[in-house]
Amino acid sequence: MSDAPRIEDVLKDYLSNQQGGSRDADEKLCTLLLEFSELLFGENEDQKEDRITLKNLGSFELDEFLHFFLTDMHPDDSLVQSRAKDFLKRFRKFLEKRNLLGKAQLEDWKEFFQENGI
Repeated sequence: MSDAPRIEDVLKDYLSNQQGGSRDADEKLCTLLLEFSELLFGENEDQKEDRITLKNLGSFELDEFLHFFLTDMHPDDSLVQSRAKDFLKRFRKFLEKRNLLGKAQLEDWKEFFQENGI
């Protein structure tokens, strides 16, 4: 088992300590990010939540979430990507403040944010 925190726990902690942004929008995006992670990484229905950790989310996964999953799930919502970018920006600040991203993962995330103008 990894020492990295489970993504579900990190998202719950983020919501309980949320500062700025819309709570409703952030709750919805947290749910969508968790759902995306479960679809991407969950192999066994009984164990998937235990295995999905923050370390699983790299720039590739963030890109898939932002550019494909959200637009597929909400094709009629023209602002979903904009709200997701705002959410990811706040979420990253939260993760950095709590030192939850390793050095390599932090660099990977920074590259994603630069490439996407976040």
